[in-house]
Amino acid sequence: MVKNFSLILKRSRIFYEKNERYLIPGALVFGIFTDVLLFRSINYEFAFLILSFHIIASGLVIAFMHIYDTGYLRKRFFRFVRIFTPLLLQYTFGALLSASLIFYWFSSAFVAVWPFVLVIIALMLSNDLLRRYYLLLEVRVGVYFFAVFSFSVIVLPFLLKKIGPEVFLLGGALSLFLIGVYLYALSFILREIRKKAHFFITMIGVIFLFFNAMYFFNFIPPVPLSLREAELAYSVQKIDGLYLLKMEDKSFWRDLMPGDRVYTTEGSRLYFFSSVFAPAKLETSIVHNWQYFDKKKRQWVSVNKVVFPIIGGRDGGYRGYSFSGKVTSGRWRVLIETTRGQVVGKKSFRVVTVLELPDMVEEIR
Repeated sequence: MVKNFSLILKRSRIFYEKNERYLIPGALVFGIFTDVLLFRSINYEFAFLILSFHIIASGLVIAFMHIYDTGYLRKRFFRFVRIFTPLLLQYTFGALLSASLIFYWFSSAFVAVWPFVLVIIALMLSNDLLRRYYLLLEVRVGVYFFAVFSFSVIVLPFLLKKIGPEVFLLGGALSLFLIGVYLYALSFILREIRKKAHFFITMIGVIFLFFNAMYFFNFIPPVPLSLREAELAYSVQKIDGLYLLKMEDKSFWRDLMPGDRVYTTEGSRLYFFSSVFAPAKLETSIVHNWQYFDKKKRQWVSVNKVVFPIIGGRDGGYRGYSFSGKVTSGRWRVLIETTRGQVVGKKSFRVVTVLELPDMVEEIR
């Protein structure tokens, strides 16, 4: 029995060392793949339950790996488990980081949140490319805290049915508490944490400040809001709970063309219809910010801001519209924002003034 186990252990180690360069990125990709399936096929509550398991599992794996490496847990079973724990850690990190990417990417226009999204992508790529650095406890704890912080500020708005600075700050405080308890418990076994206490505190403080800077400079999107529809129209009417939109009758090839041209007559109104998803019972306000590009100033200028409340719960998103009668020829965009300026989405287009409006079609939304 002992010889058989030793043989299995030896073969497992040889297999892992021989195929590590494939297994490590494979585990990361598998974690991302399961997230894609997860968020497409089940409800958010169950998805958050599974992500909570990833948070707990990754914390336990980090603790186990470093406790084992210090000389504890030397039983044969733990020796076998230790061989493959890097794969489990890669899988859980991949799932957590990709979940953040999915939420943050699809909760806003990329142009508004690209710095934060790129940081998440960089972490995901470095998880494989710089894996020798991931052997260090401080690097693993840093990535873990990033994942915990990201998860906290995603989940709390769903639980509290509320968004805003106070919810974000509460999420940050919760993540600090959790990582503090985690490191304090580990410090009784791992002397490295006590020796490098100042480094861990500084690292966590830098990540904490980074998150807050990204949020208050509006580089973090207003999760859990997400844009479902954004349409320009010549008129919008609400009839028995449905919206009747009159829009230009575009050809198939016109839809494939890059950019969006809108033809208007002098002094006519242009309408903007949007649908924004929010969890059930979440109530907040959305802003349609109409802007044109001033060629002389070379900057975007707001000409009209329309604020209206939304109530979450509808799968297709909460619908609303606004209009502007000051639309002139040139480059325009409508930003869908929160009241504090976080961008949920946008619609860019070029206005061309003509003598007669194009043919129209009616669509019900």
